[in-house]
Parts: sequence; C-alpha cells; structure tokens
Amino acid sequence: MRPVNSASWLEEVKRRRVFRAIVAYGVVAFAVLQIIEPVMHGLSLPDWILPATLAALGIGFPVTLVLAWALDLRGGRIERTAPAPSGRMLLVLVVIGLALAAPGLGWYLWKTHRPAAARTELKSIAVLPFADLSPAKDQDWMCDGIAEEIIDALCTVTGLRVAARSSSFQFKGKPADVRVMTRALGVSTLLEGSVRKAENRLRVSARLVSSEGYELWSDRFDRAEADAFAIQEEIARAVVAALRLRVSSDESDRLRRSGTANPQAYEMYLRGRQHFRSLGMENVELARQMFKRAIALDPAFAQARAGLAEADINLLQWLLVAKDEQPALRAEALGASEEALRLNSELAEAHVARANVLALLGRTAEADESFRRATALAPGLRDAWYSYARFLFSVQRYAESAHAYEESARRNPDDYDALLLLAMPYQRMGDDAKAQTAQKRALEAADRVLRNDPDDVRALYLSGAALISLGERQKGTDRLEQAIAIRPNDFAVLYNAACSFAIAGNAKRALDMLDRAVGTGRGFRAWIENDPDLDSLRKLPRFQQIVARLPP
Repeated sequence: MRPVNSASWLEEVKRRRVFRAIVAYGVVAFAVLQIIEPVMHGLSLPDWILPATLAALGIGFPVTLVLAWALDLRGGRIERTAPAPSGRMLLVLVVIGLALAAPGLGWYLWKTHRPAAARTELKSIAVLPFADLSPAKDQDWMCDGIAEEIIDALCTVTGLRVAARSSSFQFKGKPADVRVMTRALGVSTLLEGSVRKAENRLRVSARLVSSEGYELWSDRFDRAEADAFAIQEEIARAVVAALRLRVSSDESDRLRRSGTANPQAYEMYLRGRQHFRSLGMENVELARQMFKRAIALDPAFAQARAGLAEADINLLQWLLVAKDEQPALRAEALGASEEALRLNSELAEAHVARANVLALLGRTAEADESFRRATALAPGLRDAWYSYARFLFSVQRYAESAHAYEESARRNPDDYDALLLLAMPYQRMGDDAKAQTAQKRALEAADRVLRNDPDDVRALYLSGAALISLGERQKGTDRLEQAIAIRPNDFAVLYNAACSFAIAGNAKRALDMLDRAVGTGRGFRAWIENDPDLDSLRKLPRFQQIVARLPP
C-alpha cells in the first residue's frame, strides 16, 4: 500500500465533505450541551444523564467522520462516496477521529469507574434572609424567621451541607454578586426570597440559584398567613428536588415542620427567635416572654416550647441568673423540652435543649443520648454539634469533643466560637500544634465577621482573648476594650474581659472588670472561685472582697 501524500489526502477529505460534517456535528453537539442542563434541572432528571450525553457525543464523533467519508448526500438520497485512490486514507481518518474523541471518552470512563466516595460531591446551600417587601417595611422578624425555619428543615437532609444562619445572615441588607456570596460562604447554591404581608395574606417569593448565577428553581406562594409553615415546607421540598437529593421517608417526614395555625402564636415565636439571636440578658429575657406568649396562644406549639427551653438554658449556661433562681429555671427548661418532644419527638432543637439541661443536672448518660439523637435527626444543625462538643469537653472526652467542634465549624466557615473552643480539647490532649492552628483559624474567621460587622461584641472579646493567648497582647487588649465600650454593663463581656486581662497579667484591669461584672447582679460564687483563668488573682485581697459580695 502506497504512502499517503498529505496534499492528496487533504483534497480527498475536502471532496468527501468531511470538514462540513465536523462543523455540523460541532454545532449540534454544542446545542445539545446548552439544552441538556436546564432540562435536567427542570425535570429533576438523574445525575448520570449529563455524563452519558457527553460520552454519547464523544463516541458519535468518530462515527460521524467514518460516515462522512463513506457516504454522501446527493439529490436527497444517501449514496456511497466513490472509492478513494488509497484505502489507507480511511484508516488514517479513523485514527484521527478516535484520537480526538479519546480525551472526552477517557474522562467519562474515569469519572464512571472511580470510587463512589471520590465521585460523590456534597451538595451545599446557604439560605439568605428574605427581603421585606411589605408596604410598612415592618416584617423583618417574619422574613428572618421564615429563612431560619427553612434552614432548620434543610439541616435534616443527609448529604446536604447547610451554611449556618450566622454565616448566611451576614449579607442581610448588603447586596452582593452571587459568585461573591457563594465563594465567601463556601457553598454551591443560594436560596433567596422576599415576603410581602398585607392584612392576613402572605406573598412569598423564592428562588434557588447556582454559584454561576443560573436559576435552578423559583416559585411564588400567595396564601393565608396561617399557611406559613406549609409554605416553608414546600420551599424546602422544592430545594431538595432541584438539587436532586435522595431523601429517606424519615427525612421526608422531618421536612414537614408542623408548627401552628395560629398567626399570633407564630408571630410571637418568630419575634422570640429574633430576640434570642441578638443575645444579651435583656434580649434573652424578652425571648422567654415571647415564647411563653406563643405557648399560651397555642399550647401544642412544639417549637415555641423548645424555644423557651433554649432561652432558659442560655441564661443558666452564661450565669445570667442568680443562684437561687437556677433550680426553678432548670425545672422549666426540662419541662418545656420534654413537652416539646411529647408533641414532636423528631424536633432536633428540643433534643438539644433537653440534653443541655440534663448535662446541668449531672445526668450525663441521658444527656449524651439526647445529643446523639439530635445530631442524627439534624446532621446539619450547627447548634447541635456545638452544644455536644461543649458537653463532651466537660466530661473529659477530648477527642470526641474536638471532632464535634470540627463538625460545628464545618457547617459555618466563620464559626470563630467553635474554633476558639476547639483549641481547648487539643491542649488537654497535649497537641499544642493543633491547638494553635485552631486559634489561628478562629482569628481568621473572627476577622471576616468583624469586617462585615465591626461591632460584633462576641467576636471582639473572644478574638481578643485568642490574640492575648497567641502573644499579641496589645491587639487583643484593644479588642477587649472595644467590646466593653459597646456593652459596658453586659456580664458576659465584663467577665470574659476579666479572665483575659488576668491571663495577660494585667491584674488591676482584670479586677476592675470582675468588680463591674459582679456589680450587675449576675454570676455565682462557686464558679468564680474555681475558674482557672482567674488563678493569678486568687490570693489578692481585692479579689477576695469582690467574691465576698456574692451569695454563698
């Protein structure tokens, strides 16, 4: 067989109109790829459709070349092309076609046969606070509440990573490009929406967009105000369908967060949550009162009872109530959480509240069981992992505590709180390198939060403490002083500042802050007398005088 002359080979390719076939095939393939993705999202088709289409197009390319070489279209009829001067040209053309198709086909085969664990990518989403489109612009509590309820519902879905509220809500009232927000939050999709309330009607719009800005789903709901929970459930289910997530029957049931049909009870509950998230003694007390009013309006409202238990626990854990008030508050928290579970045994936040109060009562085995149940019911719930981590540290299960803190931080890239506390179990395990890494990660997270909200008091005093621990005393002190200036009468701010100043060796400033903290009427003697952060002050006369002012 004679060698193929390049000029004659090119003329033969032109004669057989192979180039025309290549261009036509490319145009058709491009059109198919442009159409297939939106069709898949719209019809909720399985994930294998796209790679299968790519593989088919890759295999079809050399087949098209062979057919273009062998056949011709004349007068509306398909005819065999006249034989080439050399049969070797066909072989050359087939080899070229296979070479061009090989990368795409190889990619598909690699993707198909690699291990399932490597092939599966965790879907992720951030739910932004909904915009208030009501005429009076007075529905902020409802906009935030609906978004939070959707977050809680989506946290129950295995295989979906949900950004914590504290992360996604940093963009509230700050318009930003979708790509900027998804990159900052570390997610692949965003859910955004709006609420318009007029009289007893709700108009809720929502849409799901990808990190590239493509709309994956959108809808509008025009319902009675009493149907708010039904709207939230429909949105959560639509998101799951649009992301093509497979949910078990139990997970499907948990998406149905039956709440209350009483609009006034729902309003009190959402207002209570808004106050609770604001923290501070006054806000937590307001939240308690709102939750109690919601329960009075609808005694079967499980979420309101869980909210009351959470507020009680917050007051107890942060020493915001006098010692003689604590037994009644513990009893109220335990009763509220258990009643919430009687009404809805699958309510994860009720399990968390019950676990926290059981831990305070020293019933550690029961607390551990409740925490495990909460994380199983809502694997994406940051608060469940965070509370469980604190409990595990308190019972000296340090490796498990570190894991739980990591799980908490994984759900919120800006969770400086969990990352700072993560350093503690590593220190107890003697792993100073990991402890220092956790502190540095926490500072990076706190800095991101403070760039968006320079007056975030908790970020200021906790990052200030971390800076002092890492040797940056002046910078840490500046942050502590800034937090004190913003909330000069807040027990948590003053007490944490006292601890940090004591660690830094500034005994006078530490005692000043401790004096002011005790002066708020909060805190109790046994804790302050045994807090290791205050060891350097223990023998000082002024410290003993301050402690003596507290009831035994």
